[in-house]
Amino acid sequence: MAVRVNLATEPFHNRRPWVLAVALVALTSGLFSYAWGERSRVLTQQAEALSSEIANQERRLQSLRRQLPRSVPSDQLTPLEQEGIRTASFLIERRLFGWSRLLEVIERHLGPNVRLTTISVAPAEDVPVDPLNPGAGPVKVSLTIVGKELSDILQALERLQRTGEFSRFLPRKQSTLEATNETEYELEALYQARRR
Repeated sequence: MAVRVNLATEPFHNRRPWVLAVALVALTSGLFSYAWGERSRVLTQQAEALSSEIANQERRLQSLRRQLPRSVPSDQLTPLEQEGIRTASFLIERRLFGWSRLLEVIERHLGPNVRLTTISVAPAEDVPVDPLNPGAGPVKVSLTIVGKELSDILQALERLQRTGEFSRFLPRKQSTLEATNETEYELEALYQARRR
């Protein structure tokens, strides 16, 4: 007579698969831990190298600052040097002018019945250019705006003035376009870009 063994009474009789699974999990965890440790070590070395480089750059910057000549008061400059500073400041001011910001503000506040046909920008004569802070001064903007009605143009100008970036509106010319019976309005304004 054959003896039957019920393996359910000894569930861990064959332990080899369990031991292999546990060993595999332990090996995988160990490999991940080692990889993360190596990555952490490399990042720590890079951070130390960068911090020493930053310290070297700061020391070099301080030595360069000590070598800078002292600033000369503007009353001690010759007229030719003063004119050179004004010209350089003007060129920098023109280079740094934010056309995209100006056009974005105008487009957002004109309205559906008004369109801009011409625009030009020039430095404001009565506002001196700050050579230490170029691109921050106000500029004179000349605009030609066309609208279906004069009231549409005036509402657009009110919206532009409420932005706080436009001031000193000075009308130049108003006429009616013959082909469309639209109103053309030329004006000048002072534009000061708001800091973001």
